[in-house]
Amino acid sequence: MDIPGVENIFNSEDAILLAAMCHQSNLLFEKEELTLPKGFELRYIIRALAGVEYPEAEVFGFITESRAEIVIAFRGTDSFRDNESDQDLYQVPYPFVSNMGKTHRGFTCIYQSTRDILISELNKLSTTKRLLIAGYSLGGPLSVLAALDIAVNTNFKFPIVYTYGSPRTGDPDFAFRFNQVIKNSIRIFNVHDIIPTLPEKAYPPPFTKEGLYYRHVNNNYPLSFQLNSLARNHYINCYFNNLSQMNPGFAKALCYDNPGFCPDTGLCIPFEGICSENSSS
Repeated sequence: MDIPGVENIFNSEDAILLAAMCHQSNLLFEKEELTLPKGFELRYIIRALAGVEYPEAEVFGFITESRAEIVIAFRGTDSFRDNESDQDLYQVPYPFVSNMGKTHRGFTCIYQSTRDILISELNKLSTTKRLLIAGYSLGGPLSVLAALDIAVNTNFKFPIVYTYGSPRTGDPDFAFRFNQVIKNSIRIFNVHDIIPTLPEKAYPPPFTKEGLYYRHVNNNYPLSFQLNSLARNHYINCYFNNLSQMNPGFAKALCYDNPGFCPDTGLCIPFEGICSENSSS
C-alpha cells in the first residue's frame, strides 16, 4: 500500500486486536457484557453524557491493562441520544489545549462530560506501558479528542491511536495541530463506508454566518470491502474481518484463545436483499 509514512506506523496485530476491543465496547453498552483477551484486566468503565437537549449517561467504553499495554476503547453510535450528538455538528473551541482549533460540538460535549475522571483513572496506571487508544464510528472522534488531551496534559506523551470508520472531528486548524502532536495515529476506513464522509468538508453560509469546515486527521489507511449495504460497509465486525485477512494466523489464534472476544463476521458478505411484496387478503 503506497501511503508514505503510514506503513511505518501501522501494525496489523494492533489493528486487529483494537478492532475487537471496539466491538467489545459496543457489547458492553448493548448487553452489559465484556470479554477481554487473556492477560488484560478491566480498570475502568467509561460513562459519558449523550444527547443534546436532555443528555443522559451511557457507557461509552473502557480502560483495560495488561503487563505491557493500556488500552482505551470507545464504542460507536448505538442509541437515539448518540444520534442526537452525532448531528450536533456546530463547532466549539477545543477545550483542553489552547489555540488548537475547533471541534464538533456533539462529540466534544460527550468527551468533556467524562474527561476529568477518565484522566484521573488513566493517571493511576504506569506510563512505562504502551498506551493504545481506539474508537469505532462515534468512538473515533472521542479517541482523537482524548489522544490530544492525554498527550499534552498527562505523562503519556506518545499515545498510539487507531480509529475505524470515524467521522471527521474538527476544523482544518484542529486537524493540523493534532497531526503535529500525535504522530502515531492511523485512520482506518472502508472506501465504501459513508460515515467517514461525514460531517461534510464544508457547510458554507448561509448554513451558519461564517460557515463550518471539517478535515480528517492523519494518517489515512484505506480498506475496500463492498457489501452492498451501508450498514455492513460500516460494521466494526466487517472491519475486523477485512483486517484479519492481513494477518490470519494472529487473528485465528486471538479468537481461538479468547472465546467470545472476536466479533461475529457472518454478516460480512454482500447483501442480496430484494424488496418484499405486500400480500393483500
